[in-house]
Amino acid sequence: MIELIFFTSSSIKLAHARYLCREYDVKITGFREKTFGANYFEPRIFDREKLIEQSYQDALIRWNKSSLANHQKLFFLEDTSVAIEALSSEQETPGLDIKYWMAETNFSILNAQLETLGNNRSCTVRSDLVLHLTPDLKKITQDKSYLCFTSSSIGSVVNEEHYIDTNPMYPWLDNKTFNKWFVPKNCSKPISLLSIEEADRYDFRAPAFKKMLSFLEQHGKISKRSTSFTQPSLLAEVPLIIICGPSCAGKTTLAEYIVDHYNYYHIEASDFMYLSYYQRHGVGSSVNIGDFAELALREQPEIVAEQILKNLESNPSIPTVITGFRSPLELNWFQRYYQGYYPIRTVFVDANKELRFQRSTNRQREEVQDTWERFSARDEQQASMGLSELFNTLVNDRIENATTLDVFFKDFELRYLHEIQGNYTLVRYGKLKVGPLERLILTALASQRETRQFYTTTEIAHLINISLNTNEYRSKNNVSRYFNQRFYPYFEIKLIDGKRKYRLSNTGLARARLLTV
Repeated sequence: MIELIFFTSSSIKLAHARYLCREYDVKITGFREKTFGANYFEPRIFDREKLIEQSYQDALIRWNKSSLANHQKLFFLEDTSVAIEALSSEQETPGLDIKYWMAETNFSILNAQLETLGNNRSCTVRSDLVLHLTPDLKKITQDKSYLCFTSSSIGSVVNEEHYIDTNPMYPWLDNKTFNKWFVPKNCSKPISLLSIEEADRYDFRAPAFKKMLSFLEQHGKISKRSTSFTQPSLLAEVPLIIICGPSCAGKTTLAEYIVDHYNYYHIEASDFMYLSYYQRHGVGSSVNIGDFAELALREQPEIVAEQILKNLESNPSIPTVITGFRSPLELNWFQRYYQGYYPIRTVFVDANKELRFQRSTNRQREEVQDTWERFSARDEQQASMGLSELFNTLVNDRIENATTLDVFFKDFELRYLHEIQGNYTLVRYGKLKVGPLERLILTALASQRETRQFYTTTEIAHLINISLNTNEYRSKNNVSRYFNQRFYPYFEIKLIDGKRKYRLSNTGLARARLLTV
């Protein structure tokens, strides 16, 4: 899989780019995610060629200062412009200034301007995609440093402003950008209110991305996603375990037992759903995570499974237990594309609703106590995600967790782990690949796991320097850069008094545990 680096400060643009490249075996990564460096400086000028050239040159300077330039990777940047015909008698308006213009303009002002000028509401939205070329590609493009791929979509400005909620799954269909006012030709409502299938037909960026991807495919840089799969069973006595089931049935409890007694790596699927959510909406969004997850599993069922596979690919030799798959589609996708060492064994853990609710109230993990109504609503939403279908699909692989934990654990071991009981030394085949700062952060937060507290980056740095007695001092800035660079599935995030605070997720806790084994 090749990595394409996107120079952008917009998480929405980054999510859109990943969506547009979904049919190819590529990984789209933000420049900031790779380097913590600032993105390119975009001059506020109205000459398109000059803006593209200056933007590219500034990005190139930042690129060459980073270590990425030594690996002959590809990077790209994108510029969006809008031309409203009635306002563009002398030059495109708002044109290349669209980002600033949107911040300074409301619909009533724009509508009054258009009505004064005869109510011509025609407009065009344009995308210019600039691809930096590696030395081998320069040779076939007459030594050009970059290529520009362009596309556009024509339509009109809405006649009246619509109330629009940002699409949970596709955040570029939002209530912030010009998409909320742009009605594509042959449509009756703005693109932000269209279904994703309709929006795709009028996506002004899509053709430019298609041209760029076709160019890279033509010259052997990328290829379409493969539909073939193999599942080697080189170490057949050690299974990869997938545990499904409703809330408070005992999935995490069973996974923790497997981690403690069989040295497995535990991955919690919901941690990766939060990762996908944060990548699209950031922290503190009004978009409900449950609504996002429900829509995501319906429209892009591989959204979590794909990220889990990538996580496993970086640590292929470590036996893993995965909890929290909600949909047969995501389970099937994972089974289809998993190419690791271990045969997959799937189990559905269940318990009656009253018992599960009692466990929920006994946990007291959060400040807000669960209620029967909230618990029932969560059950219903998970069922609609596909959990009820999983229950029926895994009819021969169900385990009840209705009595004692000892009975529960022994039942599971007899059915799924009898091959490796008493011969556990065979299971350890590798160690996690973890950077030095991440190792310190994980270990520091693991030392505080019993408190269930969230910590600021300043507090985490203090834990590292005091609790772990490390020889290398870590400042708050070191820790902040780590968290600001990208989102991770290893930490839960909470806004407290306007500050981001962190604690280990279930995946993070399991990751920290393996660092000490």
